Amino acid sequence: MNFISISTRLLIWPWRILAALTVAICSQPLAEANAAERPVINVLLFAGQSNMAGSDAVVATPPGFEPTAADHATRLTTAPLPAGEQSPLYLPWGELRAQRSKDQLVHGPEVGFARALYAAGWRDVTIIKVYANFSRSAPTWPWAEGGSLFDSWMQFIDSRLAELRAQGYPIRIAGFIWHQGIDDAIHGPLASHYADNLRNLIDRLRLRYGTSTTPFVLARSVNSSIARAITGNGDNAPMATVRQAQVAIGDSISAAAWIDVDDLPNVNTHHFSAANQLVIGGRFSAAFLKLSQPRAPAPR
Repeated sequence: MNFISISTRLLIWPWRILAALTVAICSQPLAEANAAERPVINVLLFAGQSNMAGSDAVVATPPGFEPTAADHATRLTTAPLPAGEQSPLYLPWGELRAQRSKDQLVHGPEVGFARALYAAGWRDVTIIKVYANFSRSAPTWPWAEGGSLFDSWMQFIDSRLAELRAQGYPIRIAGFIWHQGIDDAIHGPLASHYADNLRNLIDRLRLRYGTSTTPFVLARSVNSSIARAITGNGDNAPMATVRQAQVAIGDSISAAAWIDVDDLPNVNTHHFSAANQLVIGGRFSAAFLKLSQPRAPAPR
């Protein structure tokens, strides 16, 4: 190698370094600008059992499920646990819509909830909904960490959030909506631990996904005649114990609330019609908005 080629390389290297630094410096604001263009997605985590799933809440046919502007503007993904996205009932991200159950179209409280939020000026709302039942032989509370539903639940949420982030959206977990408890009353022994189990779950969810003030709204369970026939019908019976615990949790925990559904008629023993699921969703939304008022986004 001669003196000229060495000198040439020495002259070229600083320019290459300068060019690389220029690209890195210039691309940083561009990446930040692209991220800033994406709206913050308000994610609501829904969970529960059959009334969260919308069992027997059959959408009238005709006209069937008629989407509104709110439905078009809201995204939903849902699945039963523990199968999650492996279930044939799994719905990937899409507009708010009815779901299949027993070869019929049904929906849970998410429809009324989303429509009420939309009317209140909320935009960029997405809902991740899971649902599951458990048997009387369950050794521990399935929803708790270490229970038979917890890992698949967390995996489903995390995978759906990863899909949003992959599209470049900033995410804010806006709240938790919970409708579950009849299975605890049917189980019997788990009923006496319901308050502690639910309190611990709220703490765990807030720690993992939100803050200590992320809203948590629950429905007091239906006073199920099925549960009362199996485990008792008195004031200290499991069904009554679960309902009392739900009220206590909603009243005592910061940024939590409970809604009443006792005035709404049931179908198939302890389920709700599609029309009443819209009412329940509206009640969930009203309680959620009260807890979220300081952070409610302006209309877009």
